[in-house]
Amino acid sequence: MAVTTLQKRGALTVPQADRAQLQWTDGQLLLTTILPPDRLLLRAIPEADALWPAYQADWAGPWPAPAPAPRGPWLPPQALWHAQADPASPWRPIWQAISRGMQTWRCDPTTLATWADQMATVFPTRPRADHAAYLEAICAWPGVDLPDRAFWLAVCAHWGRSDRSWSEVVWVLRTAAGPDEKAPSAGPPSEETL
Repeated sequence: MAVTTLQKRGALTVPQADRAQLQWTDGQLLLTTILPPDRLLLRAIPEADALWPAYQADWAGPWPAPAPAPRGPWLPPQALWHAQADPASPWRPIWQAISRGMQTWRCDPTTLATWADQMATVFPTRPRADHAAYLEAICAWPGVDLPDRAFWLAVCAHWGRSDRSWSEVVWVLRTAAGPDEKAPSAGPPSEETL
């Protein structure tokens, strides 16, 4: 099947034998990335209940700002850290529902930049690749309403492999396309650009 056809359809079936071998559970969300020229990369997206414990040992909290009141439709930046740090946070069930697609909240790209800037403070012992994987999981959750999601997932991936700042990676990827083209949403830019 051609990659462009796959992108247009938005659906992919993974045989049960492959799902068992990769230890993907039924209903497991998958992040698909198209790598030029014609490779398809599939990775499991952890739900909030699986993501937070994996990072809990490295948590540098407590987060100093007070937890914002859960009001929609926009996600406040500090809501993620309160849910990560405190199981009793009113944001914890909201993020769990977001990770499963049971609730939808809007995420502004500046909120992603804020999270990226705070990652080294929040998880100081983790490498940047882990910070990027965390942000990719958040961006890929079905309840996160993020404009141009594919672009921001690409930013997460490239930022995780680069020593550049978040804003520099965004700029490089946005300007990688010509003025009449959409910026690339997947695949590595040339070594000269990153």
